[in-house]
Amino acid sequence: MENQDKLPRRNWLKKSIALAAGTVGAGFTLTEAPKDTCAVTPRQELGPFPTMQFRTQADHDHDLTQLAGQAGSATGEVMIVHGKILDTNCQPVMGAIVEIWQANHHGKYRHEFDDSGKSDPNFQGWAQAITNDKGEYRFKTIKPGLYGRRARHIHYKVSKRGYHELVTQLYFDGEERNKTDGILNSFTHEEQMRLMGKVDPKATTPTYEFSINLDRVLVGNVPAKVLADYVGNFDLNINGTDYEYMLNTYLGGPFKKAMAIIEQQDDMLYLTTPKAPKAELFWKAKDQFDAASFYDTMLSFRRNAAGRVTSVTFRSRDGKELTGTRV
Repeated sequence: MENQDKLPRRNWLKKSIALAAGTVGAGFTLTEAPKDTCAVTPRQELGPFPTMQFRTQADHDHDLTQLAGQAGSATGEVMIVHGKILDTNCQPVMGAIVEIWQANHHGKYRHEFDDSGKSDPNFQGWAQAITNDKGEYRFKTIKPGLYGRRARHIHYKVSKRGYHELVTQLYFDGEERNKTDGILNSFTHEEQMRLMGKVDPKATTPTYEFSINLDRVLVGNVPAKVLADYVGNFDLNINGTDYEYMLNTYLGGPFKKAMAIIEQQDDMLYLTTPKAPKAELFWKAKDQFDAASFYDTMLSFRRNAAGRVTSVTFRSRDGKELTGTRV
């Protein structure tokens, strides 16, 4: 892609390609134990291909190797990913919704705008599970194919009322590309370890354990009456901005304008944009919010002389900006 450097984030794909150009080591294996296994799992963003059009498919159960209506099975090495959803005291979180999506064996996502690789009509592409009273979840899938210059990975989104939602990615220990993946290497060694699936050496089917820690919402930390100031629709003028390429390429443009909708549920705010999954906004300071899962973006609100919120500016970590006017 000739305009790859226009993407927000840490220029995740650009970095990954640049790092991959160097010498690849003979596998990247992490062996040290993390210091705080109950800390919140490192957050990552949605990536370019979160499931959108295919969210309406009837079959999104825990088995991604079979798709309802298809007689065959998904191409690739069958594997199991399982684990627990825990809080920051390492106590199980029951009833959490765990959603995963990934590339198929050929490195292609089940997404309407991914034109790379080869489609697999038998691969479900994404799935949802609900944790039991022990916080456990389990999926049957295939080993993800190589996508671009990224390391093999599976995307996760975990949500539960009363907890901050978390978007992250599972990686596989020992993969050569782990050493050159720009996103993975933006984390410390300790954080990288917490993003690695732990292989079960005794399992006949390749099995990886990946547990995730969520952070509780602090009731009353930011009262609902304060958050109400930010609720509304914001008209985004995309044409000619730093965000134009990303939105048009990955969210189904071409867009010249789009609407960002900010909604409130109790003591939490959520952002909805065209063809992108709803993302939680994390309060940082007055008129400042972090939309970590929405392409690693910060939101800054502006007020008029009367104190009413009139606009919002999206700002990526690398300084790109997009401003919307409240309507």
